[in-house]
Amino acid sequence: MTVALVEDDADLRAVLRQYLEHDGHRVVAVGTGKEALMAAGAADLMILDLALPDLDGVEVLRRIRAAGHLLPILILTARGSEADRLLGLGLGADDYVVKPVSPREVCLRVGAILRRAQGGLQPERVLHCGGVTMWPDRHQVMADGQPVELTPHEFDLLGQLLAAPGHFVSREVLLARVWPDGYVSDHVLEVHIAALRRKLQGHLRIVAVRGAGYRLLAEEAGP
Repeated sequence: MTVALVEDDADLRAVLRQYLEHDGHRVVAVGTGKEALMAAGAADLMILDLALPDLDGVEVLRRIRAAGHLLPILILTARGSEADRLLGLGLGADDYVVKPVSPREVCLRVGAILRRAQGGLQPERVLHCGGVTMWPDRHQVMADGQPVELTPHEFDLLGQLLAAPGHFVSREVLLARVWPDGYVSDHVLEVHIAALRRKLQGHLRIVAVRGAGYRLLAEEAGP
């Protein structure tokens, strides 16, 4: 898919481009509203900053929708007030994300929007074990009905374990899938596992298979 990335911060634009291309997307990266309007016609999705140096992002969104263009648009902005959110969504944005946000979460939201746009109404992916439920496309985790706040790496790590509850998942697999962009030590993995254990205490157990990996069990399950 072709993603039009409209962001005036060159450093953030470069990082997001790297992550999106890693996910297999073609990226057209621009930094102004006028360039955004030019890129809209050839894109499958647009990531749109609101604070642009020429045309405001809201005006870009308004013009795209006024032209009858159904291009999926994800707003990525530092403007986090309820009024700004309602304005953006009311003008036809498909999602609204407030900075600072991890590049991985942006990619997950992009994937979710594209799946909806391509496939229409499809069953939503849900992962479940014990009292914990994860909605990967929403980037949301609940434990007995209460939200659980996770960092992006904690979320990805839990997703790998929830995809195979009760089964052994090796350290190598976890490191490759959760940190695909570079080498990290086993210690980093252990720190994130410890954080998950604290946050999910009473709901799930993450059992270490000495020197090899981990498996996820509901709290009431035996070793």
